[in-house]
Amino acid sequence: MILQATLSGIVMGCVYALIALSLVIIYKSTDVVNFAAGEFVMIAGYLGLLLLDHFGLNYPLMVVLTVTLMFAFGALFERTALNKIVGFKYAAEAALVPMVVATIGLSFMLKGAVRVIPSTEEVLRLPPLFSGPPVFFANIVLQRQDIGIVIVAVLVMIALTLGFNFTAIGKALRATSQNPRAAALIGIPVKRMRMMAWGLASGLAGISGILLSPKLLMTPDMGNVVMLGIAASIVGGFTSLVGCVIGGIVLGVVQNLIGIFVSPQAIAVTPFFIIMLVLVMRPNGLFGEAMRLKKV
Repeated sequence: MILQATLSGIVMGCVYALIALSLVIIYKSTDVVNFAAGEFVMIAGYLGLLLLDHFGLNYPLMVVLTVTLMFAFGALFERTALNKIVGFKYAAEAALVPMVVATIGLSFMLKGAVRVIPSTEEVLRLPPLFSGPPVFFANIVLQRQDIGIVIVAVLVMIALTLGFNFTAIGKALRATSQNPRAAALIGIPVKRMRMMAWGLASGLAGISGILLSPKLLMTPDMGNVVMLGIAASIVGGFTSLVGCVIGGIVLGVVQNLIGIFVSPQAIAVTPFFIIMLVLVMRPNGLFGEAMRLKKV
């Protein structure tokens, strides 16, 4: 039973890791926590269901179109809202509060927009990406969807790692996140890189929504899953992509084990308990960078 719970926790932890990655990519490039990331996950689930049921697309085409539309939506929000709200103060510390408020406002706007659609009040669930009979390993049972989630999550994480380390765009994104002023001085289009970071993060949230919607009931409040992504980011470190992956898996496993040994009702408070524990013992997270003083 413990091994079954551990493997199930790893599956959910991979989804949490993708959400955490979408948060960290934006944070590293703009110093802003995207509080609308959960609503991006929710919108992706409903968008995928719309494309499958009403437009009759097959699953692979639906996935590609959903992720593309989410990428475009994130980039458009950055360009039309955040960039206009803060103007030339985009990189200033005084602009961080307006940007955070903008993401909070976007989360409420998306949630309210979904609620006005009558069909969203019904119990909905996205069909699984991988269907078929379960797979048995001795006494452990895994659904094909769970195996598919792990495979897709691992492939996405490998692609991100390779992209950030070995491509020109990835290196430009890293330079923008580390030192925007120096990046601009050497000719990197900082604003364009920030727009791309928002698009990439939104695309990751779209993948998370497609993977998560078959396992959870789709409701307008589905965006509350962002707290699990934030918890995974804090555990791993808000500045570490690898830490987010490990933090998401740790969170998923701990949740399931607490559900077995303590109480199923305790699962809901587990992320908040882990957040408080990590902030007290290691504020920078397991793999986060230490705070450094800079001479002004």
